[in-house]
Amino acid sequence: MRLLCVASLCLLALHSSAFGQSAGDASPAVPIVERVRFEGNDQFADATLRAQVRSRANRRFLSIPGFTWWRWLHRIGASGALGGRLSRGFLSLGEPPARLDTSLVAADVERLRLYYQQEGFREAAVAARIDTLRRDDRVRVTFAVAPGPPTYVRRMAYEGLSGLERAQQRRLARASLLPPERLDPDQPLQFRVRDQRFSEPLLLAERRRVLTFLRKAGYAAVARDSVRALVSPQSPDSFDVTFRVRPGPRYRFGDVAYEITGPEDAAAPRGDTLALPSADGVATWTATGESRLRGGLLRRALRFQPGAWYDQSAVRATKRRLEATGVFSFSDITPLPSDSAVSTDSVPRLPHRITLRTRERHQIRLETFMLQRSVVLAGSDSELGTGIGGTYTNANLLGGGETFTLRASGSLSANLDSTLFNAAQAEVSTSLALPYLIGPFGRLDRRLRLYQSRTRLSLSLLTARRDALGLIIRGRGGARVRLELQHTPSLASLVDLLDLNLSNPDTTANFEENFLGTLAGGGDTLSVTEQVQRAQILEDYTQPQINNALRYTLRSTTANPLRRERGHSYEGAIEVGGNLPYLLDRLVFSPDSVAGAIPGLPFFGGQQAEDDLIYRQYVRAIVDLRRYRPLTRATVFAWKAIGGVGHPLGQATVLPFDRRFYSGGATSVRGWRLRELGPGGASFGAGGDGTNFLGGDVKLEASAELRSTMLRNVLAANWIGVLFADAGNVWFGPRNPGFAQEDSDAPTGTFAVDSFLGDLGVGTGFGLRLAWDYLIVRFDLAYRVFDPQERGLPLPQGFRQPVLHFGIGHAF
Repeated sequence: MRLLCVASLCLLALHSSAFGQSAGDASPAVPIVERVRFEGNDQFADATLRAQVRSRANRRFLSIPGFTWWRWLHRIGASGALGGRLSRGFLSLGEPPARLDTSLVAADVERLRLYYQQEGFREAAVAARIDTLRRDDRVRVTFAVAPGPPTYVRRMAYEGLSGLERAQQRRLARASLLPPERLDPDQPLQFRVRDQRFSEPLLLAERRRVLTFLRKAGYAAVARDSVRALVSPQSPDSFDVTFRVRPGPRYRFGDVAYEITGPEDAAAPRGDTLALPSADGVATWTATGESRLRGGLLRRALRFQPGAWYDQSAVRATKRRLEATGVFSFSDITPLPSDSAVSTDSVPRLPHRITLRTRERHQIRLETFMLQRSVVLAGSDSELGTGIGGTYTNANLLGGGETFTLRASGSLSANLDSTLFNAAQAEVSTSLALPYLIGPFGRLDRRLRLYQSRTRLSLSLLTARRDALGLIIRGRGGARVRLELQHTPSLASLVDLLDLNLSNPDTTANFEENFLGTLAGGGDTLSVTEQVQRAQILEDYTQPQINNALRYTLRSTTANPLRRERGHSYEGAIEVGGNLPYLLDRLVFSPDSVAGAIPGLPFFGGQQAEDDLIYRQYVRAIVDLRRYRPLTRATVFAWKAIGGVGHPLGQATVLPFDRRFYSGGATSVRGWRLRELGPGGASFGAGGDGTNFLGGDVKLEASAELRSTMLRNVLAANWIGVLFADAGNVWFGPRNPGFAQEDSDAPTGTFAVDSFLGDLGVGTGFGLRLAWDYLIVRFDLAYRVFDPQERGLPLPQGFRQPVLHFGIGHAF
């Protein structure tokens, strides 16, 4: 922290020195543009007009007036005070003063006038005004707009589309970007437009929509110049628009021929005809240099059939499905016009050739890696480590595009405050990804008209040792069957038909000292309440457990998962769990009774009662909303909101350990370390500093960040400054025993509608992101503004002792 302050003072000193020298600003007689603003603009956002002009003021850090960080850096470099190489470095990082250019301002006036005219303001007038500010070398450029009366589109008509069926004509008109007041059933392609201002960009978008509609309706030869918009003025404030269309002939799909080549020189040529029921034509395939591929893959990927009306979207969907299998390194679909190919109804046919090239099926990759792992209960927010792994991939295991992956890895890690490795982990996982939905779910693909579909089967086995805690995971196994239903490029449903987890933890000789000593807070005895908590925690961390879940997740994502500069990521999930072991318990192992546990497997337990696999039934739901909005070229405002609730069912009083909610940490409420916040206003540690061992059944959390790029391409990375604020907590649910406090006024950690706002922990701080093309490194320094565990104190202890977080990627 001191080093950061010293560096800041040095930079300010250099900045002050540079400001005292005229060398920092060439041509001092030409004023600097301090601000560009717009007057009379009631129709468009200022950001929209700002994109039309070239006159610019210097960027301001976090939009703070006068804080032109990049101009300062340029001026320091231009002063030459730092020497040749370093001064050139500052020049490249900075931004030269935004000098007033009157010729550029005049050109901007014309650009704005043309923009307003294109948007329907035919009489728009634009003038520029240059005002000198308090300092003679600073000016403000103002563009004064007098838009005048707008013009509207009165009537719309489409000519040349008499070949469309009446139902198609109605669909085309209803979806028009120039909305109709009403449609005449007999003449749906002519209508009066409902309150729509004239806009040239809107007409261009409507032309693109008409082209897309026709290409989906069989008109394969339609092109951009096939659709023209004729605009005729009818009065000073209105136009009539006629789209004159020359669609050409309507086609049906002809025969389909797959031509496949592969890397296997010894493979004999093969071929066959695909079974396409109700198809009016044939689909064939031939393969050379490929011995594994089966026709079922090609049939499932084909989104159209010979004899059906031509649909360009079906052609694109076929190409997308073929590429998504991972079997092919190259794919191309080419129409083959033929004058002689006609269908039984005298409609011309359009045969297609699909050219494919398969990739090598077997791949082996060895890798070394660095890792960062969150560490619960270890007194550290994270571990850093290194490991080695190997992956075998079979790109077409069964011949139908199934991708088989087998991976084994091992790693060693240490706490950030330790120089010795104190944790080891080994893991083996395998997965089988099928480019289709299995079993009875296969019908959903065409019935829901899915953009993409996949079934993923996975198994994993992990063993680990945590010397810092005295804990050993002798075996943790998992099995999952997931259906992935992609509705659109940005909307997907995930259905986990089976998510099964088994765990067999154990302890080492120092478990009593390291783990239970931490639990007791360093004391020799525990209170009655703490004894109850201790029993629950020991069950969570030392008892073999089994859990299964049936889960549905709806996910909508438009944001880049690495950059997160614009767009959104919305996700909601609901699940029920513990029912499979309950049925085994109820119907197989202890008929007519419920023991709450089932016998352990050889690897995950023994024959003794204490090695039985315990389970808990529950229902759980969570909503996670994230939004990223660019404010300027270099500034992004991001926010997230998370709400979750879980409720135990049957005899259970708590959720399974891995399905509970936690708060605090580098990607949560950053004023607290990992899982230190909650439950509610209660605490596990003396002085309010302790890990929440039990988690919670209810979670509420919200965060906001303001990110501004300060430096570009320094060490090949963009340096992004961040201001952030977080709030949130977790609570026990109504069935959770929680803290049975003897003092009735002490916080119990249970959620209550009338008091939960007072339990929200609030933190704020600042951070730095180093953003490379492939990696983002994050540093955050967070302070507690309100600590629910320190009610009544004027200033939380956490404000005087900030928390430093390090991580990979944005916090959210």
